[in-house]
Amino acid sequence: MCSLLCASASSFRYNGLSVVYFLFLLSLPLMPNPSLVTMKGKTGNFLRRIIYTSLTFLTLQCFIFSSVDPGNIVRLLAPDVGLLFSSLFVLRLCKKLLRPVPQVSMHENGVPPPDAEVTAGEEETSETDSEGGSDTEGSYFDTGLRLLLAAIMNTAGKVVATLLLGLAGITLPSLTSGVYFGVFLWLVWWWVFSRSISLLLFSSLCVMMAIFSGGHLLALYLYQLPLSQQLVPPEDIYARLFGMTGVVRTNSSDPHILGLHPHVSWPDFINPLVLLLLYYTLVALLHKWAHVTEEVCEGGMEASFQALLFNFKLFYSILKCNIPCYYIVNMLAAVWSITYNSWLTFALLVWSCIIWMMRDRRRYAMLSAPFLAVYGTVLLALGFLSGLRLSRAELYPGLPPVFYSFSFWLMFRQQLKERQEEQTLKEESLDEVKVLPQNFLTCSQTILPLSINSFLHLVALFLLVSSITAEESPPSPLAAMLISGVKGMLVKYWMLFCCSMFFMVSFSGKVVVYKILYIVLFLFCVVLYQIRYDVWRRVLKTFWAVVVGYSMVVLIAIYMYQFRSVSGLFRQIMGMSEEGLRDLGLERYDTVELFARILLPAVFLLACILQLHYFNSDFLTLTDLDNVPVKKIKPSDKQCVDTGLHMFFQSFCKYLRSFLLSARLVKEQIGDGKSQETLDSVGLQTCSEKEAGEMEETTEEGNYSSRPKTAHSLYRLQEQSWRLLELHSLKIVSSGIIWVSLQEVSLMNSLFLVLWVFALPFPRLRPTASSVSAVWACVMVVCKMFYQLKVIKPLDYSSNCTAVSSHYCLSELRGNMMELLRRSILYIEPVDPVYWCGALLKCEGRILPCLRNHLMVLGLLAFEATVHRHQLYFRLHNDLKSPPFSIIFQGITRQHLDHGVLPCIKYFINFCFYKFGLEISLIVAVNVIGQRMDFYALLHSCALLAVLSRRRRKAIGEVWPKYCCFTAVLMVLQYLLCVGIPPALCVDYPWRSAVQPLTSNIIKWFYLPDFAMRPNPSFIFYDHLLLLCSSLQWLVFEEENRAVVRLIAGDNVEISRSLDPCSFNQFIPVDNFLHCRCYLDMVKVFVFSYFFWLVLCLIFITGTTRINIFCLGYLVACFYFMLFGGSVLMQPVRYILRLWDWLIGYTCFVIAMKNLLSLGSCAYLDSLLKNGCWLIQAFSMFCTIKDYDVPAPDDECELPEGEAGIVWDAICFTVLLAQRRVFLSYYFLYVVSDLKSSKILASRATTTKGWGNFCGPSY
Repeated sequence: MCSLLCASASSFRYNGLSVVYFLFLLSLPLMPNPSLVTMKGKTGNFLRRIIYTSLTFLTLQCFIFSSVDPGNIVRLLAPDVGLLFSSLFVLRLCKKLLRPVPQVSMHENGVPPPDAEVTAGEEETSETDSEGGSDTEGSYFDTGLRLLLAAIMNTAGKVVATLLLGLAGITLPSLTSGVYFGVFLWLVWWWVFSRSISLLLFSSLCVMMAIFSGGHLLALYLYQLPLSQQLVPPEDIYARLFGMTGVVRTNSSDPHILGLHPHVSWPDFINPLVLLLLYYTLVALLHKWAHVTEEVCEGGMEASFQALLFNFKLFYSILKCNIPCYYIVNMLAAVWSITYNSWLTFALLVWSCIIWMMRDRRRYAMLSAPFLAVYGTVLLALGFLSGLRLSRAELYPGLPPVFYSFSFWLMFRQQLKERQEEQTLKEESLDEVKVLPQNFLTCSQTILPLSINSFLHLVALFLLVSSITAEESPPSPLAAMLISGVKGMLVKYWMLFCCSMFFMVSFSGKVVVYKILYIVLFLFCVVLYQIRYDVWRRVLKTFWAVVVGYSMVVLIAIYMYQFRSVSGLFRQIMGMSEEGLRDLGLERYDTVELFARILLPAVFLLACILQLHYFNSDFLTLTDLDNVPVKKIKPSDKQCVDTGLHMFFQSFCKYLRSFLLSARLVKEQIGDGKSQETLDSVGLQTCSEKEAGEMEETTEEGNYSSRPKTAHSLYRLQEQSWRLLELHSLKIVSSGIIWVSLQEVSLMNSLFLVLWVFALPFPRLRPTASSVSAVWACVMVVCKMFYQLKVIKPLDYSSNCTAVSSHYCLSELRGNMMELLRRSILYIEPVDPVYWCGALLKCEGRILPCLRNHLMVLGLLAFEATVHRHQLYFRLHNDLKSPPFSIIFQGITRQHLDHGVLPCIKYFINFCFYKFGLEISLIVAVNVIGQRMDFYALLHSCALLAVLSRRRRKAIGEVWPKYCCFTAVLMVLQYLLCVGIPPALCVDYPWRSAVQPLTSNIIKWFYLPDFAMRPNPSFIFYDHLLLLCSSLQWLVFEEENRAVVRLIAGDNVEISRSLDPCSFNQFIPVDNFLHCRCYLDMVKVFVFSYFFWLVLCLIFITGTTRINIFCLGYLVACFYFMLFGGSVLMQPVRYILRLWDWLIGYTCFVIAMKNLLSLGSCAYLDSLLKNGCWLIQAFSMFCTIKDYDVPAPDDECELPEGEAGIVWDAICFTVLLAQRRVFLSYYFLYVVSDLKSSKILASRATTTKGWGNFCGPSY
């Protein structure tokens, strides 16, 4: 507190009086800590001097401020007043806290009473207990922080002093700070050569540096006085060389007003603070080491610390095995060269690249360690000398280079240590006993308590142990397990990280040529992986080597181009303009931007080098599908595999528990007489902890029995997820690629649609479609990236169609044609022909959104290949065969359908589309019609009627390939209409340029190409969904003829339509469900007995929801089946199906007619509102599709907006198809038989009752 007060008093005022306060600030750390003795001696006298001095200065200054303004009076008197009262407060507080111990009363003979000892012992015990209680119940944060600082000052005092010396030397380079920097370099090099510094020698050095830093601080403060700056101005060469920076400037006319010099920067303010921190730290360390003698620590302390070292061996072995020193050195060398762009640091970049290319990198890195250490020190010295110049741009130049050079020194020190170890092993090959270094036990005689609650203290101790461990030891089993697991994960997934880095390097910032070459390499790798997996594996190592070499060339070229001479030489040799060189990626940056530009390629280079040299061989072994190891695990071994993870975490917790216990041992070693008691208490606690741990393990054994089941469930979930991806990968890939081609309609993208439209119905074309699509997607990506270069200027070759439109006379434009021509892309702006060809456009610096679609195509194809190869590996590894049919649950066949609800659900998950694919395809066709309601929807309606007219499944199967080809050709035709003719020809379509042009609504309904209202390409996606279902159903038609499929999934053959229910028991393959023996039978009763009446209710709702002529047919059919439904159900199946097919045909006819009438409701609604309102009301005509120009509602003719559409017709069509399948099921024959039996029993009951009434009067 006194230090802060003296510093504040010295900072607010700069005159001779404040110099005295500054001397108090420098003298304060030399005073001993307050105690009963020191308060009566040096410390108390020092506080009294501060009080008397501040009181005297305050009294003297009260008479000389007659001409000073009030603000400056407060500033000038505040230091004296504040220091006076604060010093009085500190003095009174110290006297109050440091009261003398009360004296014990004596008898006359001088012997204390017998109760005195007891009282004193009780007081001491209570005081100790209260101290322990307060320490236990106190704040853990405060205790941990205090112990951490104490440990740092005691065990790491030399390190802290060294770091502060280096910081003081590089903060503000000068001849004076060069002393600190020189001492720092000497200490570092002494440490590099593994030389120990005795405590006496280091204390002497601290004394000299404390005296020097104190004098340096005093000289800096005296230089702020006006007289000093008048004698030696701040611009003088000697002031600049010796670091005498003038911060405060005094006005000569008004000396009470202070200001700052204009050249002052933040290092000028930081430098005194660093020097003051160095001074106080050195004095504190000298106080700490004043009574320390160089003796060996006690044996108990050595044993406890060795126990702590044993537990740290796990973490240190992991660190040493996974983070070699030369990795960090190579990275920091590249970072140093990037941070400070010069020819001197360029050598570091070249060295880093050469080391990475070497096969034995560690050996060559260690051989070059002496050169690097010396070279880094030379660069530091040169940077320090450059900081002596006048330029403020070179201020504070030393901190990053010092950090980088430290890695060189560390590697050089490691090399020297390895040489010493090799020499020691040769001399004492039989000595296997590890002894702690002597300098460690002598450098720190007292280890203060460790704060286990402080994570920072844990890390500090870990680094300390790592630095003193000289000999390498094999990793513990737990460390080996951790290393193996981490390496296995990196082998599998490091390539994904490299691929993501490809994206970051290629798409960060603007597009240049070297980034295009990066993406070309990446696309080559992905395409080869998707097309030829065997070739991809053979060239993978060469690929990574090419990437590493190319990255080094890019890195060096960008770095060298930053030099003015090299950039001018490039322009002369290549003969390109500045803009062309920027397109290549050669551009000069400032230091910050250069670091950002080069850091990403450097990190990518490191990632690729790790993949090439460390993970590639294991990755190739792991992904070899020709040599897949077959897993043979016994049932007993499987449980061991499930418990492996639990055993790993259990052993890890044991290591961590023993480590924390050893840390507590070191904490309790205070050095007094309580050591043995502490160890005994810790030993007792250890026993109790072991017993508690055994009880916990016994308790966990009962709970662990369910863990293998959970692990097995997760394994099964993962297996089923991969199987789902395998089954639906075709749907995902085809839908994604067609969606991409519809998002960017162009001539080049039409290849995607044509390939996959015909690959869906024809499976033989799918491999070709995948390969060609992958290559074509790469071509599109590269073309789009090249189009972003500044050299390509679209305005140079765009077509200007505005002059062509001059032949249109304004008098000839009728209606809304003037507005439509303004909306046409021909006349809005110059037309770029490249956009029509490949949807290429300038992305304005955001290239990734422009490439998103084609990159998604490539990703989908790679995803499909990955899924299929994963499943192949899984089956080879587990010795499994490929399923004969596309199913999810293995072992579920037709025989399991009647075994319960769960087997029934599994069966339908497996074979739902196999059983109901035809109905699903027809429902999708109706949905496509409802979503489009245009000319091509009318064609779909006609095709649907043609398919349903065949009635029988076998006949439909014969015509189904033609239906698939019809849908595919229709999709290709529509896409070509969306592409249209090139707008760069400046020729409009005839329906626009005719004397009587068509309206936009008619053009939209007929799906005609147009420059003003382009066809909606999303309609084609509905056709794709129909084609996808139709193609899958075509496959079902082929699969249901295979005997193995019929055996597993059952047959799809329709029952005989002339089958008599009275004699079907010998033919029917299913059991009677009407007795409801399980919940599944209840569901069957509802479906086969009552669903017919639910269908009639839906038909009735369809007919009554809307009022038009079409609904009349639904009502007639509903009333007929409700009136004669009971008798109709007992008729033969062929009779029921004939009536039901007529009803389905009527529904399809209604859908087709509404589609045809949509031409009038969407294109000619304006004319119908004026002349045909009765037609609108009779057929509920209203346009339900968006983007049509519909007239506003008319009061004279109300539009039936809520009654239009085919939603209810589609619902009716769906339930009618479902009921038709019910009629064709063997289960329905039981229902018919039951109805006939009920009718016979009812007729017999009526006959019996009538006979009884007839015989009654005879009695």
